[in-house]
Amino acid sequence: MSISSTQPIAVGNPTFLIDRMGLDCSPLQFVRELTQNAFEAIHKRRDLGWSGEGRVIWDVDWNLVSNYGVFKLQVSDNGCGMTGLEIEAYINSLASSSGAQSYDRNFGIGAKISAGKENPAGLIYKSWVNSDGVVATFWRDPLVGYGLKQWERNGRYAQFAPLGLEFRCEPIDERGTSVTLMGASDEENTYWKGGAIKQKWLIQYLNSRYYVLPANLRLQVRDFSQADPSNWPTSPDKALSAGGSQMRTVEGMKHFLTKYCERNGSLPLTNATAHWFLLPEDLDVSGGVWDEKSHVAALWGSELYEVKRNREARAQLIQFGIIYGQGRVVLYLEPDIGRLDVLSNTARSQLLIRVGATSIPLPWGEWAREFRNNMPEPLRKMMEDILNRADSGNYADEIKRRLREIRDLLQLGRYRLTTRGKLTISGETPGSKPKEGTEPRGPRVNIGSKPKVGGANADLYAAFLTDAGNPGEEFRDRDNTPEVRWISIADGTREPDSLEDRAAQYVLEQNLILANSDFRGFQRVMEVLAAEYPHAEPSQVKQIVESWTSLQLTEAVLGVFSLQGSPEWSSSQDRSAALSTEALTAVVMARYASISQMKRQLGSLVGRARDESKE
Repeated sequence: MSISSTQPIAVGNPTFLIDRMGLDCSPLQFVRELTQNAFEAIHKRRDLGWSGEGRVIWDVDWNLVSNYGVFKLQVSDNGCGMTGLEIEAYINSLASSSGAQSYDRNFGIGAKISAGKENPAGLIYKSWVNSDGVVATFWRDPLVGYGLKQWERNGRYAQFAPLGLEFRCEPIDERGTSVTLMGASDEENTYWKGGAIKQKWLIQYLNSRYYVLPANLRLQVRDFSQADPSNWPTSPDKALSAGGSQMRTVEGMKHFLTKYCERNGSLPLTNATAHWFLLPEDLDVSGGVWDEKSHVAALWGSELYEVKRNREARAQLIQFGIIYGQGRVVLYLEPDIGRLDVLSNTARSQLLIRVGATSIPLPWGEWAREFRNNMPEPLRKMMEDILNRADSGNYADEIKRRLREIRDLLQLGRYRLTTRGKLTISGETPGSKPKEGTEPRGPRVNIGSKPKVGGANADLYAAFLTDAGNPGEEFRDRDNTPEVRWISIADGTREPDSLEDRAAQYVLEQNLILANSDFRGFQRVMEVLAAEYPHAEPSQVKQIVESWTSLQLTEAVLGVFSLQGSPEWSSSQDRSAALSTEALTAVVMARYASISQMKRQLGSLVGRARDESKE
């Protein structure tokens, strides 16, 4: 029997594929891809025996500035360079690269999909090998789609053309490559990012993307001091002599965080290392060139992935046990590649763990639990200092005392099978009964009927169970009353924009409720009570409002978890929705009964309310 050959798969519409994959890339992803390509070109030159300093420079294409007056972003390196045939092979083919391709290294498509979609007018490649230069343009032809533009010379067409030595730029010597980004048109300034983009966007992105830079390699960025491009110098000589710009060296986040943090350290976890940095209060030293704000990220190799900032970062830090002072903490989780088979998604935005033929996300939940249980002492002390300065009441004993009166209501009937049980369990869903006037819902599997295979009967033995009931017993949960902590901006326990205009947040992993003292709903209640009881101390009003609100929030959490056990509440998504910040805000906005209780308690402390009729 002969073995037939297989025709390899082809890409029917590469332009659609590039555009579609480009949608998954972040707006500045092209900077990372082109920078990484330059790094790999330098490593390849070293493999050929070269021992010089590797240099990568992000600048403008001064040839185009001098001749046409347009500023085009350009990245250049003194790596191995490419011949015309190599450009044709590597640039004009998907999943093709001059470097080694693998799941954990170069995919061969990153620059094409990220830079290609941002620059339909073209990516101009200029490259030299042993002082012989060539030029080629990868662009999006309006009729054909993506590909290398053909050059005409003496009636003959080719996908590259020779280029003289005079068009080289720093740091290219006899070898190297530069790529000019043309944008959407020949007139577009591709270096300048207007609108909400920061002026120093390029240097900040590179410093924030890389944790460390490769050894014996220098990465530099042109930094124009004027925000208005009409004031930019028009040649590198003018930039040097008259000023108006400078070359900044990219250092990476480890350099800046180590330099400016108060404390830092690394905590070994089961299959990762947590690198933490505690920043000083009111740190303001970045000058817009690195990310000095609190954030959380995954560290793989020398790069940062899955970066979470602002609200996402604070929520993540709370999971890791940083309840207070999140604005001062930077946390990087570095997977142990000896224990985990780590790879990146195509967009280089997320890390995955390969398990057999599939992949799963990083185990952030496991890492958070380990970190909480082994909290570094400087971080623990920082939170204790904030809490000691805060005016946050503890109402735990009072809440438990009040909850004793309704404990039975918060523990709906739930049952479990046991051979020693004195009850017979069958039929009804635990913790629920059908509404009056409705037919009870039938069982989810057929009981006592002919066995069937598949579908709802995937558990084959379910078909053989009897409907006579099984021995069991009723059980009650252990005391799982959540802790309530009040936070506010004034005492440093709440970060700006955290829980903004929300009443509270429930942190499942720590069974913790964070109540927002600054929430306008609470402030309004205190205003009303203070006006009705003007002889009461503000601290008394605050204590009573917080006490009764703590009870409301605690009841809501316990009530939702008492519903567990029924099919309708078996999903963690359902419970999360019921305990979301919006849901807890709705809970405390039902105020008729609670305000009556607050008035009664306040009256018992300070006497009768103000008599409106006597005013």
